[in-house]
Parts: sequence; C-alpha cells; structure tokens
Amino acid sequence: MSKKPYLAALSLLLASTIALSGCEQDQEDVNQEDANEIQENEPEETDEQNDADTDDEQEGAESEESVDTEEDESEEAEEEEAASIFGLQEDLVYISADRLSVRADSSEDSESRGSLSKGNEVRVLDEVENDDATWYQIAHHNSDVNEGWVSAEFTVSDLNELHVSTNFDDKEMNEFFTSPTLFEDNRVVAYYGHPNSEIMGIVGRHSFEDLIDLLEETTQAYDDADEDKGAVPAIYLVYGTVQPGGVVHKMNYDLVMSYIEAAYQRGVLVYIDHQMGRNHPTYSINEILSFLRYPNVHLALDPEWRTERPMQEVGHITGSELNGVQERMQEYIETHEIQGTRQFVFHQFVEKMIVDVEDISADYDPVLLVHNTSGWGAPEGKRATHEKVTEASEVPYKGFKLWYHFSDQPGVHYDNPLMTPEEVLDLDPQPGLIIYQ
Repeated sequence: MSKKPYLAALSLLLASTIALSGCEQDQEDVNQEDANEIQENEPEETDEQNDADTDDEQEGAESEESVDTEEDESEEAEEEEAASIFGLQEDLVYISADRLSVRADSSEDSESRGSLSKGNEVRVLDEVENDDATWYQIAHHNSDVNEGWVSAEFTVSDLNELHVSTNFDDKEMNEFFTSPTLFEDNRVVAYYGHPNSEIMGIVGRHSFEDLIDLLEETTQAYDDADEDKGAVPAIYLVYGTVQPGGVVHKMNYDLVMSYIEAAYQRGVLVYIDHQMGRNHPTYSINEILSFLRYPNVHLALDPEWRTERPMQEVGHITGSELNGVQERMQEYIETHEIQGTRQFVFHQFVEKMIVDVEDISADYDPVLLVHNTSGWGAPEGKRATHEKVTEASEVPYKGFKLWYHFSDQPGVHYDNPLMTPEEVLDLDPQPGLIIYQ
C-alpha cells in the first residue's frame, strides 16, 4: 500500500490530447507579418422617523456594511490565493504568438532585432499607442533582443490564457507540490527523454497516458521497497538539445506545456533540462526560469552537452557557475514570491565534467541542489561511478540515473542488467532522485 495519501485523489482524467509537435531552432528570425497571421484566438428617509428607528437602522446598515466588507475581503483573498500559485506577475507579459518579431521602435516598419517564441516572459518598460495599435517596450534576458518593442496584440498578461486543460488552481494539489517537506518525506522517480525521440529515452516511446501508467508502477516499486520514505513520480523533459556547432534546438512551447499541464492533473512533477551547447549556464537557466511559475516544475542543466562538438567531447561546468545558476534561481523565486522548494539538477559521470567542485555551495534556499550520477553500464561500474562522483560532499542531495534497454543498434546505450529498486536504494549515499532513461 502506498504511503502517499495524495494518490487517492489523483483519479482525474486527462482533459486534452497531447499533440507532439517538433522543436524550434534557437534565435530564428521571423517577420512581424508572419506573426500577424496568428490569431489569439434604498427609500428616502422622512422627518417622522423617531430616534429609536434611526438608531436601529444605523446599526443595521453598519452590520450589513460589515458583512459586505467581509465578503469583499474574502473574495479578494480567494482571488489572490488563486493567482498566487504563479507568483507575482506585475509589469510582465508573455508572448502568445508562435514567434514574434522584436522591433527597434513601436512600428511594424522599424528594424527587426530578432524574435521571441511563444511563452517567453518579458518585462514591460513602456507602453505607447501607435496607429490604433498598442506597443510594449520590453526587457528580455537575451541581449540581442533586449529593450526592443513588440505588438501588445500578441502578448498576454495572464498565464492562464496560454493553457489548454487546467488553470493550476487545485488547492490540494498545489499544497502537495509546494510542501516544504516534499523532498524530505519522499524520493522522486523520474522518466527521462524527449517526446519526439525514442532514442533519447522512455518519454518518447509511449503516449502520455501509457507513460504515466508505467511510471506509477515503477514509483510504487520504490514506495514498497522503503518503509521510511514515499515515492513521487516525475517526467524529465530534455527541453534544449545541442546540435553540432553548439546550437540548441528547443522544445516547442505547446508541447512542453501539454506535459506540464497533464502531469499536474496526475500529481506528477516535471523537470525541464537544458543541454546548454555553446551557451553560458546562466543564459541557459534564464531560458527556462519562467517554467518555475508552475508548482510542479523543477530545472536541470547537463554539463556533458555544454560543447560545440557533441558526441565528440564531454563538456563541463565550474563550481562557481553552478553557484551562479542557483543564485539566479533563488533571485527569481524570491522576487516573484514563487512557492515551494525547487530542485536544480546537474549531472556527472566523469571527474572533468565538474571543475573546482570544492567551490560549490548548496546554500541557496529554496533551491535544492541535486548532484546526479549519470552513465550507463553494468551494476558494478555504475556503483563505482556513484562512489567516485559522490565524493563531492559539498552537495549532500544525490541522484542516480538508470538506462532501459531499447535497442541493440550501435550508439544506443543501456544498463545490463538493470539494477533493481532494492539495489538502487542500497547505494551509499542513497539517492533522493532516481531517473530512468
């Protein structure tokens, strides 16, 4: 029997069909004209009344006014509570077009400085009316399009306008996802991959419904194997995939959100992983920061793929860069009053992937740093890798990755044999995050 009482309440049926669309290339330029094709979609008192009547009426009016005030305050509190799950959104808007040109001035005729894809969060610096159209001067983390102008027609100020199947307003679910003891009381069991790639992991080999059914079986096995901790299911999405030359192809926003929304309804966490490529770690984390507004979302970077020569060399990240990423996450969470502890995961299977490991700090609450042991092979080799990697005592919270068999074709890796949940839990240190690719 599961130790997680929340599962009993998670019988919600999936409200939408997940359309698996493709990736979009980093910093693709599209004209404003292309973006324009996208449609977003009491009776008067008398002198004859005596003083007693007047007093009674005044008391009654005061009482009614008090009730009305209490009701208004209660409604306002409910509205604030419903909105607060996304955190503060003052002076922020979100791109609602598939891709929107950023202009040098508040006119379609002005020079294009680049473009932003759907879901990008931007800060509004100024607003002007021009030819019956509203334009926003915006700031964005990408310096190439920073402080340009976008048409307000293709933006929204409420994240819910970008959602299909849920408003993320389930109070019980939100309390579970943002519980301060979530990761003390439970370990996380995640399925890894990209929805459009069978080779990259189990996520791409099944429909969402079938994937979650399998995931819950695996999660239950860990729940049964440990009397002290429960187990929570998660989907681990490779959002940014590095290409030759270090260019990063990013997952389509609607595809990402289809998983975040559907996972929310089933009580499942979601990890968004960026492979970085030629980009700096802070730049890469900035690209996925706004997903933290969703209560079930956590973030990750993979140093292996921080390179312009993927599959030819293994990339790296430094201790100070890891601290910088955590600091940026902490700043974003605190500035926008986002609820809950949020994990930041980084991977390692060889020593050179983490440079100056002694510089790492894990003191960026509410960010929980997770040091994950990666690498495929036989159990004895994986145990040796875990033992070596976890010598980095600066990061006490550990993870461990396993690889399912999918194909015997060259270049497709897997563990042989696959370690059992009992064997994984026998690792020292014991992992709090367990990932299956």
